[in-house]
Amino acid sequence: MVASVPMRRATRELPLAGCLILTGLALFFGGGAGGGSLPWVGGAALVLLVLLLATKGLPGGWLSLAPLAALVAWSALSIWWSTLGSRSWDYADRGLIYLAFAALGLWLAGRTPELALGLAVLLAGVAVWALAGKVLPPFASAPDPFGGARLRDPVGLWNQLALLGGFALPLALWLATRRRVAGVLLAYVWLVALVLTLSRGGIAVAAVVILAWLALDPERLNGVAALVAAALPAVLVCGVAFALPGVTGTGRSNATRWHHGLVFGAALIAGAAFAAVLSRAPTPRPTPVLRRAAIAAAGLLVAALVVVGAFKAGSAWRSFTSSSAVGNSSGRFGSASGNFRWVWWKQAWHGFEHHVVGGTGAGSFQLTNLRYRTSYLDVTTEPHDLPVQFLSELGLVGLVLLVVAAAVLVRPGLRRRGHELALAFVLPAYLLHALVDVDWDFLAVSAPAFLVAGALAGRPAPERRVSAFAAAMAAGVAVLAFAALLMPWLGERWSDDALGALGGRSAHVISLAKRARAVDPLLVEPLWWQADAEQGPEQALALFDEATRKQPENPQTWLLKARFELENDCPRMALDDLYKFNALDPYERPSAGPDDYQKALRLVNSGAPTC
Repeated sequence: MVASVPMRRATRELPLAGCLILTGLALFFGGGAGGGSLPWVGGAALVLLVLLLATKGLPGGWLSLAPLAALVAWSALSIWWSTLGSRSWDYADRGLIYLAFAALGLWLAGRTPELALGLAVLLAGVAVWALAGKVLPPFASAPDPFGGARLRDPVGLWNQLALLGGFALPLALWLATRRRVAGVLLAYVWLVALVLTLSRGGIAVAAVVILAWLALDPERLNGVAALVAAALPAVLVCGVAFALPGVTGTGRSNATRWHHGLVFGAALIAGAAFAAVLSRAPTPRPTPVLRRAAIAAAGLLVAALVVVGAFKAGSAWRSFTSSSAVGNSSGRFGSASGNFRWVWWKQAWHGFEHHVVGGTGAGSFQLTNLRYRTSYLDVTTEPHDLPVQFLSELGLVGLVLLVVAAAVLVRPGLRRRGHELALAFVLPAYLLHALVDVDWDFLAVSAPAFLVAGALAGRPAPERRVSAFAAAMAAGVAVLAFAALLMPWLGERWSDDALGALGGRSAHVISLAKRARAVDPLLVEPLWWQADAEQGPEQALALFDEATRKQPENPQTWLLKARFELENDCPRMALDDLYKFNALDPYERPSAGPDDYQKALRLVNSGAPTC
């Protein structure tokens, strides 16, 4: 009987503790846009789902996840017709994990205060980790392609790190109404981190959710006071950061980064102390004079924005739609360049026009970009707009399912107050940011967004125990789902091992390539590495030919086959394959295909080749 008390307590805390641990893993070890962490975080989520189903029963509100489940199923089905099947499998796996996090959230419907506090603590840890990389260079991940100019750790990319700031700031303002100093400090570290990401979209989303919070929260005066207490020292600290090239500059020596980082660290600590002192200042009382002053200030701000927008709208639109990139320095704040986004959106639309109902397959925009681009400079894997991406990759069906799933999950957050209002901004912030970025690719931002959405969509309900047979069936489904997560990871790992082994023993390369093909038959890379290791040209050519049959819309399959044919004195065959390559990727740089075409054409026109 005594032992049963701790057991009951552990069972009661399992949903909250398990979900927060999983969210922490996603935030700190999500692996950026890569898939290395997917089977492990996803597998842990599946285990927790089965445990909760067996011990807590079926949660309330599970029907609200039906549209999201349908979207995941449609993504998986698109593998059948996808132009890039291996990528579609990966995308379906991501959707499955996000569905699992949303399902886990259903069990937290009665624990939203603890969820809000736990998420605030985790996000504070993310901000501290990110800023620590500026103070102490070894904390920053390496290599950084921009020399450490933009804050990106531990998420992997600055824009997604900035989005987490959009999650954290409403939580900070809510927390400030209960624990003033803690809330102000959370807002302070995230305001500094937001600016140092240099993410225009992330900062804009954070500004929108803060304004929405202040408009909807009855304790808005406390929120304004907390925001001012956090923003004043944050502005000073950011000024120090931009004055230190070792903190916000590119290509600086390690010694400079260390020296300037320590100076920045001292300023950061001093700013935190200043914010803590300001947080203790009394909040002004809501007098009529103060209320009228606030309304007047808001009116002036809106008028200023309208005037500036009227004068700058034309030039801003031309800059946004131009095919130009913007630098990764603080000067990007003054630029309206879309970094090729308008170009990518038009490419996605062209892809949709040719595949209206089902699209080109989940995650396949990379090939659409190659086919419709007009320069080799604008290469990308995503169009940086989630609805546009799903329209292109999953067709009208996918877009409708996405809109319905988003609407059903956002609706439960309406008319919330306090901590639930702060949580209710997480999914809208995610969806708003996804209009200009690649958030679906990042476990670190998607997992917490769907977990919170599930918690708000769930309903506290009496425990409805499931039978042992049902629990066993759920465990079996979870095992199959984990296999679907693990197999692409194993296939990619063994394929990479085969690539690394090229130049060594051919038998070892072939063995690794066959292993990769066995667990992920949609991959074409193992076929290439096995072909390179084969001794006979007939066997190698057969493997290159198989790759073109697996992914006939992938220009690389045709290019590598053509190069092999050129190396084996068959320029006529190579020329035919290079025609197909040029049709699929007409604007590749010369050294990455067009030079091979010119070589094959010269050899064929010479009249000498017979093959």
